[in-house]
Amino acid sequence: MNENIKKLKTNLAKAVRKSYDLPLWKWIIVCFFISIIMVVLLEMLGRRSLISPFVFIFHNPVIFLYNILIIYFTLSISLLFKRRGFVMGLIALLWLGVGTINFVLLGYRITPFSAIDFLMFSDVLSMFNIYFNLGQRIAIVVGVIIFIIVIVVAFLKTPIIKGKVHYVQGSIVVLVSFTILYFMTFLALESSLISDKFTNLGTAYKSYGFVYCFSNSIIDQGISKPDDYSEYRVKKMAREALKTSNKINHVKYPFKDHVRQYPDIIVIQLESFIDIGRVNGVHTSKESIPNFKKFEEEYPSGFLTVPAIGAGTANTEFEIVTGMKSKIFGAGEYPYKTVLTETPCESMAQLLLRKGYGTHAIHNNKAKFYSRDMTYANLGFQTFTSLEYMLHYNKTQTGWAKDDCLPEEIVKALDYDEEPDFVFTISVQGHGRYPKSELKSIEHVKVTLDSEDPELANQFGYFVNQCYEMDEMIGKLKETLDNRERDYVLVLYGDHIPSLTFEEGQFNSGTETQTEYVIISSFDLGLEDRDINAYELSDYLLRALGYKPGMAQDFHKAFYNEDSFEPNEIYDENMVYLQYDMLYGDKYVYDYIEPYQRVDMRLGLYDITLSKVEYNDSTGSIVVRGENFTPFSKVLINDERMPTTYIDENTIMIISDEVENPPEGGEVFTVAQIDKDKHELSRSNELIYAK
Repeated sequence: MNENIKKLKTNLAKAVRKSYDLPLWKWIIVCFFISIIMVVLLEMLGRRSLISPFVFIFHNPVIFLYNILIIYFTLSISLLFKRRGFVMGLIALLWLGVGTINFVLLGYRITPFSAIDFLMFSDVLSMFNIYFNLGQRIAIVVGVIIFIIVIVVAFLKTPIIKGKVHYVQGSIVVLVSFTILYFMTFLALESSLISDKFTNLGTAYKSYGFVYCFSNSIIDQGISKPDDYSEYRVKKMAREALKTSNKINHVKYPFKDHVRQYPDIIVIQLESFIDIGRVNGVHTSKESIPNFKKFEEEYPSGFLTVPAIGAGTANTEFEIVTGMKSKIFGAGEYPYKTVLTETPCESMAQLLLRKGYGTHAIHNNKAKFYSRDMTYANLGFQTFTSLEYMLHYNKTQTGWAKDDCLPEEIVKALDYDEEPDFVFTISVQGHGRYPKSELKSIEHVKVTLDSEDPELANQFGYFVNQCYEMDEMIGKLKETLDNRERDYVLVLYGDHIPSLTFEEGQFNSGTETQTEYVIISSFDLGLEDRDINAYELSDYLLRALGYKPGMAQDFHKAFYNEDSFEPNEIYDENMVYLQYDMLYGDKYVYDYIEPYQRVDMRLGLYDITLSKVEYNDSTGSIVVRGENFTPFSKVLINDERMPTTYIDENTIMIISDEVENPPEGGEVFTVAQIDKDKHELSRSNELIYAK
C-alpha cells in the first residue's frame, strides 16, 4: 500500500515537472479548461446547488462563456511568471475563496458577497460570535490557516519553468484576452444581455453569474461622471426643480413667547420589521404586531419600497435620510462606507438643522457599524448616541441589544434642549442570525409553518417574537410622547424583509422589496394612505409639515409622475446628474442653495467627566468617580488602557488583581469609551493624580 502511494506521488511529481516543459499554446488550453471548471464550481457555491448551475448554463450559454472569459483573463496573467503553476493556482484559489465566502454568507443573509463587503470586514469581525458557534469559528480559523499553509507550501514546492519566460508572447495572450473581454462586455451591455446596474443584487447574481457580478462590484464604485455633464445642464435642471419648492402645505404652528412651536420629529427604522401576516404558510396564535397594525388603521400608512432584501440596512437608511437613490451608486455599494465618510451631504438632518432643530441620531449597536461615527457628522447630526453611550439595555439570546432601551434614549434627546428636535433612530433587535436549533426567546406568540422544516420553524418563531417585543416598544413610546403634551410626528418603518427563506410568490400582499410604514402625528398632517419609495419619504414628510425641502426632494417633485407614481423618462437620468454633482462633481447646484457643512458632532448626549481618583489601601483598588459612565468606559493611566470594572454611572474601578502598584503623584488619568473591538471613540477630561 505504501509503495503504491509512493509510486503515485512520484508519478504525480513527474507529471507536474513535465507540465512545465509544455509549449505556451498548451498552457493557454490549460487556462481555458481551468476557467470552465472554476465557473461551474463558483456557480454551484453561489446557487448552493449541484443542478442549478447547469440549468443556468443551458439557458444562458453566452453569459456562461462571458464568465469563463473573465476567469481566463485573470488566469492568463500567470503566463508572465516563472512560477507559472503557482501563480495560476493562487489566482484559482482566490476565486474559489471568494466563492466559498459567498456560499457561507448566503447561509445567513439573502444578499450575495460583493467587493463592498471587504470594507465591512471590521463590522463582520464584531458579529463573528453572533453568526457562528464555537465549532464553526474554530473551523473557519483552521480553514484560513490551512489556506495560508497551502499557499506557502505550493510556493516552495512548485517548480520553475525551464528556460526564459516568453514575456512578449505571454503579454500578447493577456492583451488579446483582455481585448476580447472588453469588446464582449461592450456588446453584451449594448444588447442588454447583461447589465451594469443591478436593481436587485441577488437577482443579478442569478441572471448574470457570480464571476461577472463580483467583478463588476470591484470596478463599479461611486457614480461615474455622466457623458454630457456640464454646468449648463445641471443648473437648468436645478432651476426647473426649484419651481416646486413652494408646493408645500401651509401649516400654522402655534407661538409661545413669540417663538413658533415646531413639532418634534422622530423617525425610527425598525430592523427587519414586517407584518408576518403578509407571508403565506406562516401562522401565529395572535397578532404579532398589534400596535403597528392599530396605528396603520388610524394614521397615514402604506407599503415602503426599499433598496435592500434581507440585508443592507444602511442603504434604506441612506435613501430615507437624504432622498437620494442608492441604486445609482456601484453594485452593492454602501455610500455610508465610501463617499459619505468624507463628503457633507444634503439630508433631513441638514435641512431641519437650518430650521432651528436639534438633530440627534440613536442606534443601539456599535458606533462604527457602517461607519456611522464618521458619516453622521456629514449628514448634519449634532449628536449620535450609540450602544457605547447607553446605560440601560438588555440583550437578545443571540447577542443583539433589545429595542426596549430606545424610548428612554429618544426622550433624553428630546429633553436635551428647548428647541424642537429631529431624532433619527435605528433599531437592531430584529437582526439575524435567527437560531435554527431552538426558540431562543420568550414565546409571546406561537408560530407554526405549513412547511415541515423544524429549523425554519424555529427561525420564524424567533423572528416573530422579536417583532412582537419591538412592537411593544413603539406602543410604549407613543404613549410617552402623548403624555409629553408637545406636538410630535413619529415615523415608523421596516428597513427590509428578514433574512429568512421565502419561496417565490409567498408574499400575499406587497413584494419582497416592500416593508410597511406609518406616519403618526399629534395633529392632522393632511396625508392619505399611499405606497411610496424610501427615497420619497423625506419629500413626502417635509412638504406635509410645511417645510421647504432640499434639492433632492425638489427633483422628485419636478420629475416624478405623481399621478401614476412612476418616474418620468428623464427622472432617473436627472437624479444621476444631481447626485454626481453634489457628491463627486463640481457642485454647480450650490449656486442655488447654501452648501452643506460637516457638523462638529458629539458622541453621546452628555460629556463623560472625571472628577476624582482614589486609591483604597485596604482593598488595593483604584476607584474612579465622575459622571455618565457606561459599561464601555475604561480607565487610562498615562494613555495605557487598564482593565476596568463598571460599578454605576458615577463609579468605575480597577480592581486589586489588576493593580500592580499604587498610583503615583503626577500620573494622568482619563476615561475613554472603548467599543468591543477595542476602538477608542471619545475621552473624558484629564485628571492628574495627587497623593
